[in-house]
Amino acid sequence: MMWGKKTRSAKPGTLICLLNQKHSISRQAKGFWGLILLLLTLVVLIPPRAWGVQAPGKIIVVASIIPLGDFCQNLGRERVQVEVLVPPGASPHIFEPPPSVIGTVKQAQVLVYVGAGLDPWVKRLLDSRAPGNLVVVEAVQAIALLSQGDSHPHEQGNPHVWLDPVLAKSICQDIAQALITTDPSHRQYYEANLINYLHRLEELHKDIKNTVASFSHRQYVCFHPAFTYFAQRYNLQEVGIIETAPGREPSPRQIRNIIDAIHRYKMRAIFAEAQLSPRLAQVIAREAGVQMLLLDPLGGRPPYGTDYLALMRYNLSIMAQALR
Repeated sequence: MMWGKKTRSAKPGTLICLLNQKHSISRQAKGFWGLILLLLTLVVLIPPRAWGVQAPGKIIVVASIIPLGDFCQNLGRERVQVEVLVPPGASPHIFEPPPSVIGTVKQAQVLVYVGAGLDPWVKRLLDSRAPGNLVVVEAVQAIALLSQGDSHPHEQGNPHVWLDPVLAKSICQDIAQALITTDPSHRQYYEANLINYLHRLEELHKDIKNTVASFSHRQYVCFHPAFTYFAQRYNLQEVGIIETAPGREPSPRQIRNIIDAIHRYKMRAIFAEAQLSPRLAQVIAREAGVQMLLLDPLGGRPPYGTDYLALMRYNLSIMAQALR
C-alpha cells in the first residue's frame, strides 16, 4: 500500500515567528500609508505662505515689526501676502535676523521698516539683496522726530512713531502709495482701503483722547521711552525712564530719582514692557510700594494679537489703571 508523503507540521515557535513578521509588515505598511496621508493633508490645509511660497497673484510685503505688518495687511487686504520679520516677544532693538529672513527679503516687492536706528539690521538685509524692483518705506521718513538728547541711543531721534495714532496715519499713507507703485492697476482698491483704515485710526485717536481726559494723574514712569509720542499727543508726562536703552541699567542715583518721582507724583503704578525683562521694574516698584503694569509697544500676544487697534486699546486700558 502506497502512502502519500507526510506533510511536516511547522513547529509552534516557527508559526509565532511567521505571525510576528506578518504583523510587523502590516504595521509598517500602515505606518507608511499613514505618513503619506498626513503629508497630503498638510499640503491641503497649510496655506502657501507657511511654506515660504508666494500665493498666486499676491504682492509679497515684508514689514520689520508687527504694527507695520498690520498696517500693510489692512491696506492691501487680499492683494498682499505680509511677512513680519521680528517675531512676537522679540525686541527690534536686539533682534538678529536668522538666515531664513534673508530669503524672505529677497522675495519681497515692498519692504516697510521703522528706521531711525530702531531696526538697523534692515539695512544689512537690503545690502544682501540683489538690485531689483523693491519699493522701500521708512516709517519715520516724513515725521519730525522727537529728540531724547543723551538719554536715548538713537542719534536720529526717538523712533517709536507708530504708537501715536495720528502719526500712524502718515505711515499708512506712505504704505498705500508703495502698494500703488507696485500694483498700479489696483490704485482705487488701495485708496479705498486707506480711507477706511484712516477712519478707524481717527476713531482710535478720539477714543484715546476722551479716555485720557478722565485721568487724574498725568505723570508716569516707564521702562523704556517707547510711548513718548503717545505722551506728547495726549498731554501726558514721562518723568522717569528705567532703561534708556535695552541692557543699559540705571545707576543707584538714577533709581533713587525714579523712586522720588513716584512718591512726588503719588503714582499707583509704573510701566514695564512685554518684550523686555521686567526685573528692574519689579525691584523699583517693590521699593516704591506701587504696582508694576505691562505695556506692549509691539503686539503679538493675547488678547490683541497682531491687531494694532486692539493693541493700542489694550495699552490705553493699562494706562487707565495707573492714571485714572
